[in-house]
Order: sequence, then C-alpha cells, then structure tokens
Amino acid sequence: MNSFTSKNKKRHSFYFFVVTILFFIPGTMFAKMPNDSLLDEQWYLGTIHAFDAWDTTSGSPEVIVAVLDTGLDLDHPDLSNHVWINPGEIPNDGRDNDGNGFIDDIHGWDFVDGDATPEPTISAVDQLDQGAISHGTVIAGIIGAVTDNGEGIAGINWHVRIMSVRILNNIGSGDSSKARRAIEYAVKNGADVINLSFTGFEVDEDFLQAVQDAYEQGVTVVAAVGNDENGGVNLNEQPIYPACFVTKEGVDVVIGVAATDEEDRKASFSNYGSYCTDLAAPGVDVIGTMYQDGLTPETMDLYGGYWSGTSIAAPMVAGAAALLKAAYPTLSPDQIRTVLQLSVDPTMERNSPSAGQLGSGRLNIMNALNVAKSFAPAVLQTSTVSSPNFSLAVAEASGGEPRVVLFDRHGNSFGTFLAYASEFRGGVRLASGDLDGDGQEEFITGAGPGGGPQVRIFEKNETVRNQFFAYGSDDHFGIFVSSGDFDGNDLDEILTAQDEGGEGEVRIFDSSGKQLFSFYPFDHTSKSVRIASGDLDGDGKDEILATLGSGGKPFVRAFRADGTFLAEFEAYASTYDRGIFVSAGDLNGDGKDEIVTGTDNGGGPQVRIFTADGTVIGSFFAFDETFRGGVRVQVADLDRDGTAEIYTGAGPGGGPQVRMFDRSGRVLGSFFAFDEKDRYGLNVAAW
Repeated sequence: MNSFTSKNKKRHSFYFFVVTILFFIPGTMFAKMPNDSLLDEQWYLGTIHAFDAWDTTSGSPEVIVAVLDTGLDLDHPDLSNHVWINPGEIPNDGRDNDGNGFIDDIHGWDFVDGDATPEPTISAVDQLDQGAISHGTVIAGIIGAVTDNGEGIAGINWHVRIMSVRILNNIGSGDSSKARRAIEYAVKNGADVINLSFTGFEVDEDFLQAVQDAYEQGVTVVAAVGNDENGGVNLNEQPIYPACFVTKEGVDVVIGVAATDEEDRKASFSNYGSYCTDLAAPGVDVIGTMYQDGLTPETMDLYGGYWSGTSIAAPMVAGAAALLKAAYPTLSPDQIRTVLQLSVDPTMERNSPSAGQLGSGRLNIMNALNVAKSFAPAVLQTSTVSSPNFSLAVAEASGGEPRVVLFDRHGNSFGTFLAYASEFRGGVRLASGDLDGDGQEEFITGAGPGGGPQVRIFEKNETVRNQFFAYGSDDHFGIFVSSGDFDGNDLDEILTAQDEGGEGEVRIFDSSGKQLFSFYPFDHTSKSVRIASGDLDGDGKDEILATLGSGGKPFVRAFRADGTFLAEFEAYASTYDRGIFVSAGDLNGDGKDEIVTGTDNGGGPQVRIFTADGTVIGSFFAFDETFRGGVRVQVADLDRDGTAEIYTGAGPGGGPQVRMFDRSGRVLGSFFAFDEKDRYGLNVAAW
C-alpha cells in the first residue's frame, strides 16, 4: 500500500490517486462451478446476502451507475452487455447529436485523453501499473458483471447500465478538475449512482460543489475512505476526500465506505473514522474482471485476483444502492444512506482503536431491501380524511423548541404545533389515545423540567381541546404522561407521574381533567417516575406500568388501575441505576401485551422485551451500542395488522432519528424527525 502526496498543485485543483488495490496471485484456483464459472470464489456475495437479495430484485437496466476511474474494458465479455449506451448519440458520425457538449460519447467520456473512448490507453509499458490499468474494470464487474451467463463472475446487479467516465491515467493519478467535470457529465447524462474509488488530501470547492449538485439532483455518490499500509488512518484526525465531503451547511453528501475482511473485522489497510465512514463492506481477496487486450503481460487475462482495498468495498455499496433504486426508484440519496446504515450486520471491532469507527456496520443487501419498504411511497386511497387515523407524534426531549411533529407510519410529516410557549426548553413528554371514542387519537403533552405540571390535549388539527394542571400549579419538576383504557369503557384515560423532585405520585384523569384515582407505585420518592399502560392479561382493561428514573433500581412494577400491586421484575442488571423508560403492546398477536423497556441517559441503547411475569423474550440495541444517551421506547400497531411494532428515539446526544423494529429487533424503518444535526434526544408517542 502507498500513501500518496501531491506536488505542483494547480490553484483550483488538487491531485488525487486511485485507492491502491492490493493484488495477490494465488498458486492454485478453486474448482469452477456453474452457472458463472467463478461464482464459488466470490465469498463476499454470501456475506453481504446478495443471493437472498436477488429474490427481491436483481436490478434494472433503467438504473445507471457511473464509474469515475481509469476507464473500463468496454469489450469485456462479462461487461459489454451492461455498458451504458447513450440513447441520444449516433456512433462515429462526428457530431454531438444529443447536444450535451461531447461528440460521439456512446459509452461515456475520457477526460484524460479528451475523447469518446473511456477505457485505458496503452502507450508506454513503463508507465503502466497493473492495479491501476484494471482498476475501473474490476469495480465495474463488482457492480454489474453479466450474471448467469456461464462465464466469469456474478455482478451484484444482474441488470444495470455502467457508464464509464475516465478521470485517472494508467498509473492511477488524476486531478479534481477532471473529477468535477466528470461528475457534471454523469449527472447530466442520467446517472443514478456514482462510484468514486480514489482519494485526495485537499478540498477543491468546485469539486465539492459538483458533488453537492449531484446529491441535490437525487444522485447517490459513494466513495472509498482510502487505505494506509500502517493499519489505516483515523479520518477524524486526517480527513481525505471525496469521502469526507460535507457542505458548508453541514450536509453529508457522500456515502463513505471502509473495508472489512472475511471475519467482519476492519481490513488491516482500511482507513476509518466516525465522521467520514457511513458503513463498511468486504474488501479483501476478491476475484474480478480485468482489462484485457493481449498486448502486454499485464493485460493478458480476463479475470484475476485476489484484489483488496477500500476501492473494492465501495462498489459493493454502490451496487447495493443500484439494487435499491431498481426496487424503489423514488428513494433519495439520504434515504438510501439511511437504509444502508440501518440494515447492516455488526463488525467485530470491540477491542480495537477502530471500534465504532467503521460506520454503522457491514453491508447486508437483503436487510437493506427489507428496510427500504418503509420508505416506499404509501398507496394512496380515496378518502376525505387529510391525515392518517394512526400516527406518530415526536418531540425533542430537552433543549429544543417545544414543537410536536406528526408523522404517518411511513415517516411522512402531516402536521406540527407548539405544545407550550416557544421559549420553553424543558422538553415535551408525549402520549396519544382515543379520549372520546371517535376512532381518532388525540395527543397528550406534558411539560418537562422547568415547566408547570400542565397537561394539554390536542386534536389532529392541532387545536387545543383541553388543558389542566395534574399537580400543584407551582410545581416545576416536569411530568410524564401516558394513556389507557383502565375501566374497559372504550375510552382512554390520562395517566400522569411526577419527574425528579416530586413525590412519586401517579394520577389518573378523564379527558375533562377530573382526577379519578392516585397512588404511589414506589411509596413517596423524589426520584423520577415513568409510566405506561398495557393490557397484560387480555381482559380488555389496561394495567399500569411504573419505573424509576436516575438513581433508582431497575424495577418494572405492574398495577391494576385501583393501585393493586400485581408484579415486579428487574429489567436490567441490579447495579444499573440510570433510569428506565417503559411501554407495552401486543408484539405477537396473542391478545396480551408484552412489556418493552429502554434505558435513560447514561445507559446503552438496549431495548428489552418481557412477558407480564418478567420473562425476557427479546433484547436488541436500537442504536450503536457504544452510545450512552439511552433510548426511549413506544409500542404501537400503526398498520393495524394485529401485531405491534417498537418505535425508538435516542436520548440526549443522539440524532433525531425514529427507528421502527419488530419483536426480533429487525429494523423495519427509520426517518429523521428534525434536523439531522440536532442532539436534544426524542420523545415518541404512537397509538
């Protein structure tokens, strides 16, 4: 591996180099097998679950992936049928038929030699590098080699179009001015995904602007995070580009990809860093398509290996992005990034300097396609109702404006309102329930610390239906709210509890604000008490669940609505005292609600699932397990299929991302409720 630097830089251009590929020639080859003759050597396809993904989609010829690299072998038998053909250009007539500024650009453009043949040009053997000369061809094969043709390798996409845009010469070097023009060319000519397997050490503002323009026009840009022979560089300390490109507004416009090995550990050479790396993909010992013309010893073979590098990992992610576009054409670059990050498998870096620095995990294409379903447009039906019957309400936990945003189950916002005065920064606690029996939920808010104990009830049209003080109007401890049908009359009642500094009293109110009952689930305590409700025994009446906040033992206690104690259990280790959030819902369709817990600020984002008697039946991390802001949980059956889902929001310090899981911990969907840079934490309510 080499670490490249540049000299004699132009004023508006930095030099960059192909991300070096390590090339190993094996002594023996594995036994061949049909249908693609080298399929048994493509170990990575199983690792990234490509075989399973192909049951959903094998790609589309309507999806175009631009490979900005050293050019590719346009006549390669395993690639030629997938090479992009410019539909607006007549071959070899010497005219710019489509008016795009490039004459006879049938398959792309060569910005190195300035012609319409975007493949390596062999002119001087002593200036030829085998890793560079085949670099673009290897990448193209990973993305979209012709599959099921009895020859060579299988591409991640069985059906796709590869646009070749040459910006690197035969030793793998180039400059950002060519890259900028190449990005503009790819976007103008319909690219859906762009792969950039090269790195540089300076920011060229014009190049960045071209990438930003691509992002804003719906093009997904994927880049390798680079290699280093000394164990990889921490990009948080020494960023490289374009993988680390961020706009002046702080928008991340590139998906940065690190490399892993066959054991899902960081490849020895791979750079890393949480700021620039979005996810990882296999990047070692890969067999690939090679540039072949038979003129030199380096260009005799159609296939070769083994190749290693983040250059190899990036096109796996670009290929996955192309499959996502084939299955769900409306996905935006941000949605594709989110889907890819949510659907990963964990990497094995627990006791390494790169732990938590390889993005969200290692690529899993099958999971990505499943997660993407939640981002697909909803099927619209004729209706006079302007908002969904069953929805999510999201508010920032503390520090942000007291705004509540309403979303449907697909993450589409349809309303917003201020729950309290705009200057209040104590956070908004949320609940929802059908308080009047009309089949539409109302939203219930409680003010966080610093606010009075004021409960407000909002209709779907964002108007205040009613408000009342749940405790003394001079209290400013903050309150938690929940709802449930505690008497079986098909009307939900309102449940409240005091935050830290109160006396630990839980109260039940009807929708008019009339107090119906109160009790102390943990005797008198100044600790925060959190509450939820659920029908734990299937009798049609909800029970009350209570937990303690910071400083309390990790107990979950269950009560009848009259305060009768039913059960208790420890949700986490007895030494854990950071506080617990709790919710309940029927996760398995048996008519009885399960109990779901999450940790408070200072705890890892572990979600646990219990039966009513405290038996653990599930556990998973809703966010990166190294995160210590905790996780807020809400259980609801928004799609009304008879089984509820688990909705989570990160605590303070985490991004404003709502994630949806099934009972096994499989990610079903995700969306950002507020600006991605916000770190106030989230409270979520669903009915």
